[in-house]
Amino acid sequence: MPFGLLTILVCGIVSLATSGAKSIDNFVAVKLHENGLERQPEADRFTLLRRLSADLTGLPPGIEEMKAFLADESPDAYQKSVDRLLDDPRFGERWGRHWLDVARFGESDGILTVNEDKVRGDAWKYRDAIIRAVNADLPFDQFVRYQLSGGSDPDYEALKQFLHLGTQLQNNADPNDKMFHRLDDMVATTGSAFLATTFGCARCHDHPVDPMTTKEYYQFTAIFFDQFKQEAKASKKRIALRITEPQVLKKGSWLTPGETVEPGYLRIMMRKPADYWQKDAPSKLEALASWITDVEHGAGKQLARVIVNRLWHHHFGRGIVATPNDFGELGARPSHPKLLNWLAEELIKNGWHLKHIHRLILTSTTYRQGAATDPAALALDADNQWLWQRRPLRLEAEIIRDRLLSVAGVLKPKMFGPSLSIGAYKKPVEDTPDKWRRSIYLQTHRTVRHPTLSLFDPPDSERSTGSRNTGTSPEGALFALNSSLVWDLAGHFAQRVQSEVGDDPTAQVRRAYQLALSRPPREDESDFSVTVIQNGTLTDFCHVLLGLNEFIYVQ
Repeated sequence: MPFGLLTILVCGIVSLATSGAKSIDNFVAVKLHENGLERQPEADRFTLLRRLSADLTGLPPGIEEMKAFLADESPDAYQKSVDRLLDDPRFGERWGRHWLDVARFGESDGILTVNEDKVRGDAWKYRDAIIRAVNADLPFDQFVRYQLSGGSDPDYEALKQFLHLGTQLQNNADPNDKMFHRLDDMVATTGSAFLATTFGCARCHDHPVDPMTTKEYYQFTAIFFDQFKQEAKASKKRIALRITEPQVLKKGSWLTPGETVEPGYLRIMMRKPADYWQKDAPSKLEALASWITDVEHGAGKQLARVIVNRLWHHHFGRGIVATPNDFGELGARPSHPKLLNWLAEELIKNGWHLKHIHRLILTSTTYRQGAATDPAALALDADNQWLWQRRPLRLEAEIIRDRLLSVAGVLKPKMFGPSLSIGAYKKPVEDTPDKWRRSIYLQTHRTVRHPTLSLFDPPDSERSTGSRNTGTSPEGALFALNSSLVWDLAGHFAQRVQSEVGDDPTAQVRRAYQLALSRPPREDESDFSVTVIQNGTLTDFCHVLLGLNEFIYVQ
């Protein structure tokens, strides 16, 4: 049986029961010792607060927040900042965006309908429900249940959109193709998002490397078979539906149907027959939700591993399993398998509350350490998989835009509500002041490229995305240098600085550094910056700061 998935499952059964007293730092220390590496000293307070704020809200800390943190000499000063930021409503906007990537959230039908890419008028309600759930620390098992089988709580009712967020084929497509396109999207996304298992690879044949058969794939389609009523037509032409009950499709084609199937699950994650969850369930989807969250007999332990790995990935830039959507044979091997299982156990023991896991990670010595440039250590672990230092991480597209607006003092704090239009196919709109809210509230239109976000590796909203690309591109650099938006925001930034500290160039430089980079300037930086202001304008200097790599990277 394949090594990747099975090893994680078996290790989990053993170590979940034996390693509860150990901590994150203990597990990391073992791997550091085995690989001849040493952890770095703790980062300075400016770096820590900037890192923490970027991780939890996406925005830079305010001047008063920095002053309070620096002045607080109590042993729990850092812990208090962690708790404050976890309770900040902006936390949900930051971490809700991460889940939208996983859920392949989009507010239009998709690129396959490029000429008729219709906007889905109520899709934004799913986004708002995600933000509310994250802020309320809704237990993750309940969060999953709401998405798969719905619920009666009005705050989370829109989570049931999850299954239907995927793309649709164009109107003139064969209705049989349309039906199985949507079924495949539901099955594949359920596997990737919740279990980091590539269900979709078993559509045409038994999974080539992981323990999943084609029959099991079509048993999953049987769960979703009645989730939509496919019309028997393509545009104005009527075409009969060939498959009217769940069946195995030979080679994945509806032209070659095989045996009829009943709803079922993945056997490697079942310690009871399917009927155990189905016999008393009000619906097939509720039975699925029961199986996928069942820690004792179903897929619950895998569900816990996958979500704590996603948290780890976003805090460190690399998951314990470096392929967050694939824990199988073709995915990466876990760098710290015992740590992964311990975190999963902690999540389950603490009622599936994700904020508990955030606190464990954020208060660890591993998270708080500083960066290093030790050539010998870099030669041993250039990718930092053993966590011997803190490597710089580039911010995501939405957060770069949010921080530009925030530093300029023009970010509108309004939360929730219908999305802000970014235009239509061939008719995009500019990033104007009326749209200067957080980027999570910009419409996720599948065939329209936002003029700012598109330059910084936005996610593919057609499929579940577990990890984004976050490199540095020439387009991003040119945007910082030449964009009319950045120049406009630099002007607002300069006005803000002048209104806060007056006309003294030295004071202006210090305040601008604090706002943009969350630290004071070094002496050489201050001297040079004052010269820039004296030989040009305050706006020129502010524009330079907004274009620095340090502005879009967090150490």
